[in-house]
Amino acid sequence: MPTVHRRRSTLSITSTHDPELDARTSPQNQSLFFSKLPLELRQMIYELAVGEEVIHLTRASKGKFGHFLCEEGNLGFAQGSGCSCRVLVGGNAGKRLGTWILGFLMICRRMYSEAISILYKSHTFSLLHITHLLYLPQRVPAPRLNTIRTLRLRWHIRALPYYRRTYSSTNTVSSKSKLAYPEDTQNWIRAWQIIASLSGLRELYVVLIDSARLWEEKWLRLEEELLQPVKLVIQPQWFELSLPYSASNVELDMGVSSCRLSKPAEPKGDGDEG
Repeated sequence: MPTVHRRRSTLSITSTHDPELDARTSPQNQSLFFSKLPLELRQMIYELAVGEEVIHLTRASKGKFGHFLCEEGNLGFAQGSGCSCRVLVGGNAGKRLGTWILGFLMICRRMYSEAISILYKSHTFSLLHITHLLYLPQRVPAPRLNTIRTLRLRWHIRALPYYRRTYSSTNTVSSKSKLAYPEDTQNWIRAWQIIASLSGLRELYVVLIDSARLWEEKWLRLEEELLQPVKLVIQPQWFELSLPYSASNVELDMGVSSCRLSKPAEPKGDGDEG
């Protein structure tokens, strides 16, 4: 009978200590969870506990962020139309992440420090209004923002950035032009700068919407200029920007950005409803 040799395990059960983390938190050596399980295994447990959800962030009272879970998950974005969820103040009327998940992270400071980045990495964050993006850096610490991996943004075009209104001076025969909507132009530039600053971002989907088609003619004239700030976003490996009009030019050069331009999804007819 051949000799049976027991296979030696390649998995160490000795937890590797993080000096920086140890300096900020108690190592919790009295706990078998921390003293016996390697950090790699603990992180796997955190990922299973936190799960993977599509979370809408909304502005709540006193400028804080609230949230609610997307009812459609990945379905709407897979179809290129985004989800049909509406903005809810604070997300109070929508389903939220289980309170046990947040309670799980608050068991102790060490568990929170090890697991909080996974909360941002594992979930898809979806913003239903441009205002939510503009306030994001003020309400979420930069280290947390930089752990976001997947971001979606629904952006309604209320006033057209870069559009210049021409007017005649009463004292001269010359005409002058100025930005018709300077605040919206600043917000357009600032929003793309914020997205470009998210160093951990790997997947990005932005859908631009002009439901009433108010700006189509002027947008198409300015489209190349409008897309210049988008080229700043170079960190995502996958980036799709859905332009607001079917006549938009999806062949524009986006430089080194991975941005893929697409046209809006065709609205469903009555025969498609089921």
